[in-house]
Amino acid sequence: MNEQIKPPEKAKIDAGSLASQLVNISEVHLNVSQEVIITTEDKIRICLSEHLKRMEKKRGWIAPLGIIATIAVTLVTSTFKDIGLDAPTWRAIFIIAGIISFGWLVWSIKDAWKSVKLEDIVGEFKKGAQIKATK
Repeated sequence: MNEQIKPPEKAKIDAGSLASQLVNISEVHLNVSQEVIITTEDKIRICLSEHLKRMEKKRGWIAPLGIIATIAVTLVTSTFKDIGLDAPTWRAIFIIAGIISFGWLVWSIKDAWKSVKLEDIVGEFKKGAQIKATK
């Protein structure tokens, strides 16, 4: 009566046999050819450090656009007061700041358009001797 009840042993499932029982595979297509780039760590570091700042230029237009939006909202909604400077002087300062920010935005968009792309960096890694695989 004092028998210990043993838990059932965990069943081991062979995934391959289970899959073959569940799925009938009629044909297999292989498409696993890859290009392999073999290089050294120092070349990767040099290449990435040279291109990192140029890749960051893709997002350089965000700051000037935000400043222009802020200045535009300020010019449309504000009535400038004579605080330290005359009201027309304050308005002129905001207009000049908007013009400068617009120039910065145009410059940043031009830089973003010409910035380095990921494909350019991969192409840089691929430079050098190429060995074609034989089949």
